[in-house]
Amino acid sequence: MNIDKIIKQVAKIHNTTPEEVYTEMQIALDAAFQSKDPEVQKEWAKIPFKGDHPTPEDVIPYLVGQLKNPKEAVS
Repeated sequence: MNIDKIIKQVAKIHNTTPEEVYTEMQIALDAAFQSKDPEVQKEWAKIPFKGDHPTPEDVIPYLVGQLKNPKEAVS
């Protein structure tokens, strides 16, 4: 899976730069990751990531995998 290609396609569709798309995705992920809701944290625990917070490179492949395997989809 080519994350850069996906981000470039999103940027083209929305008439912006790949850097802006990546930045906005990271802002959204950071905000969601900071949720104190136990159910939200339970879902985050299912997503493997390196470092102290998930990045688009971590989350996109996980979500694509969930779409390919709906039985394991995020509840």
